[in-house]
Amino acid sequence: MRCQLLDVTLALARAVLIGWLAISTANGQATAESDWQPGLTPWGDPDLQGVYTFSTTTPLERPEALAAKVAYTEAELAELQEQLAIQVVTDIVAPPPGGLGNAYNRFWHSNEKGRLTGRTSLIVDPPDGRKPPLTPQAGKLHEERAAEAAARRIEDPPYQYTLYYHWEEHSAYTRCVARPMPRIGQSYNHGLQILQTPGHVVIFYESMHDARIIPLDGRAPLDPRIRQWNGDSRGHWEGGTLVVESTNFTDKQEFQGALQGNMRFVERLTRVDPDTIGYEVTVHDPETWTAPWSFALPWRADDPNYENPEDLYEFACHEGNYRMMEDTLRGSRVLQEAYSERE
Repeated sequence: MRCQLLDVTLALARAVLIGWLAISTANGQATAESDWQPGLTPWGDPDLQGVYTFSTTTPLERPEALAAKVAYTEAELAELQEQLAIQVVTDIVAPPPGGLGNAYNRFWHSNEKGRLTGRTSLIVDPPDGRKPPLTPQAGKLHEERAAEAAARRIEDPPYQYTLYYHWEEHSAYTRCVARPMPRIGQSYNHGLQILQTPGHVVIFYESMHDARIIPLDGRAPLDPRIRQWNGDSRGHWEGGTLVVESTNFTDKQEFQGALQGNMRFVERLTRVDPDTIGYEVTVHDPETWTAPWSFALPWRADDPNYENPEDLYEFACHEGNYRMMEDTLRGSRVLQEAYSERE
């Protein structure tokens, strides 16, 4: 019965993928033939409004095995997308990898069901598709934090456990307090909505129900002493592109393993077709990386899970995530005692 279920599931995955590729190709041809042009709001700004998802299976950094390969051919892309689809549906009838050490498999991670971008990495600059080296100061801090985390880790193959002795050892992410900006690499809740009014653009994120209200009137940024989870954003139009610069992040939040306090992001949003916003970000932090770096992550409006504002899911993670906190602290004490007795 299990084999029969797997065969049916894989067949269904292939059918869905083939149908999706056919629809995508047809839509692309129809768009090109109709000479599509982006619309404007009633007050004349480029219209970016809609519901989108930034889910993708394209990695942020290019795998070292792909070296100088920037993009896939159409045939390679179709084959890789099919392989990923099969892996996801196979996990429906497979246990999570690593036993109890991992609660979710690929099927439950919506990022695993995201569409590939066609490139081998989201990073477009540097040309090798990888982040620049860390500065000596940031490298030392990274090593110290890695050593601290390793000291709290228990290895018992195939299991791996991280012990928590204090609530502050949990990140703002796992405590459901905030998510790093810009949004990238989440496991689920990739939906967002853009709303525009004269003089403002609002980006509402499904995860954490955060609403970034971005003024376009040229006002001065906040006092540098005022720090916020999502930073302080100011926007302006450059032709059909919305350019947003964000600063004033709190050091209580991290982005790509580094504290955000000194980071500055320049986001560029351009509607490139009826269903896609080109989203490009340049990351500036001379205290962390030896050079700025940029990534491109399309926001798509053609995902059937996100067609309307009401499709944005409730994100019901209590601030503080108190039940997780209670369980991990109690569980860590139990694990520590159990493994201490073995030694």
